[in-house]
Amino acid sequence: MKAVVFGLQWGDEGKGKITTYLSREYDIVVRYSGGSNAGHTVEYGDVKIIHHLIPSLHLNSSVKGYIGPGVVIDVEVFMKELEELRSIDPVVDEKIRVSSLSHIVLPLHKEIDGKLEDMKGEARVGTTRRGIGPAYADKANRLGIRAGDFRNLERLIEKLELISRISEKLYGTTPMNSRELIQKYEVISRYVLDPIDMKRDIENSRVLFEGTQGVLLDLDVGTYPYVTSGHCNTTGVWVGIGFPVKLDKYIGVFKAYTTRVGEGPFPTEVMGSEAEELRNRGKEFGATTGRPRRCGWLDLPLLRYAVEVSGCTEMIMTKADVLNGISEVKVCVGYRYNGRILDVPPNLDVLDDVKPMYETLKGWKDLDDPNFHEFVEYVSKMVGVTMSHVSTGPRVDDIEIWSGDDD
Repeated sequence: MKAVVFGLQWGDEGKGKITTYLSREYDIVVRYSGGSNAGHTVEYGDVKIIHHLIPSLHLNSSVKGYIGPGVVIDVEVFMKELEELRSIDPVVDEKIRVSSLSHIVLPLHKEIDGKLEDMKGEARVGTTRRGIGPAYADKANRLGIRAGDFRNLERLIEKLELISRISEKLYGTTPMNSRELIQKYEVISRYVLDPIDMKRDIENSRVLFEGTQGVLLDLDVGTYPYVTSGHCNTTGVWVGIGFPVKLDKYIGVFKAYTTRVGEGPFPTEVMGSEAEELRNRGKEFGATTGRPRRCGWLDLPLLRYAVEVSGCTEMIMTKADVLNGISEVKVCVGYRYNGRILDVPPNLDVLDDVKPMYETLKGWKDLDDPNFHEFVEYVSKMVGVTMSHVSTGPRVDDIEIWSGDDD
């Protein structure tokens, strides 16, 4: 059995919790994209963990966590996160492996990230300034440092000095001290796994692939240029592990409303007190940056778009409990665009010019309320994909298999 968990919106859908919950049915959880700009929050009772790089495997279980070559790794974040996880799972180090082909985020990447964002002015995209984009750029420019490079320190020093010279000349970055950097970063070498070994482990195991951000932030099919730098759609699985794999399930995760962080179009965004209520109810502040998230109602045209381009075979709804007690819940069912009605946007460039069309549904007191059951069935029918689970709260085990109407 091999499956992928991914976001159907602009990230922050609760993928970390869902991946953790489902991981107990698998042998390995594999991160295939992104970097430390991801923030997957998982709550175990009174303990809250935010996964930035370590896959969202269920702690104190036998599940392993692999980081694929499609991920760019900030070593300092990686080691800090491992230290936090050890307080819960003392043997977590033995479960984590990093592809030797994974690229490393260097200090100069973060510096470049900030410089480029500042230079864009009003055209900025709202990057987390974690150096993710510049790290991917160096990968494409054949200048990147990979986890396996720490096996040959002499050659690594030459590569680091070349990158430092080029970056200093092009961007005016601070020169790097290669030997100090190697001493600091060499700790990752104990976790490195070669690609053939990783391939064979994945092929012979039950594997859950974990996406980052969401389909609408994918570099290719997202709201470009207001996207992340990696392939967070399901198509990123092959790119992110380096070889083809047959997936049995495509599990798309979405919130009962919509949020996004940073700049870019957002047709169902609400403002003022309405936005503040959703934000405060859902504690909608970025796990990585702490920035307040923009909030709006559920957008079915975008959900249909994400389902179509991702091959989603089942959906999981999260954060419906956040809407408990609201008398009426709005759902965008279509767009008005140039005299036409769109059920699915043909491309995301149109989002700046569409007018959302809303249906107003009855709210629910709690998730046992028949109105909530009608809401779930309505969304599933309108999107055309089965709802397999519904999250009922913030903790890992606050989730139920969705069986539909009781009658």
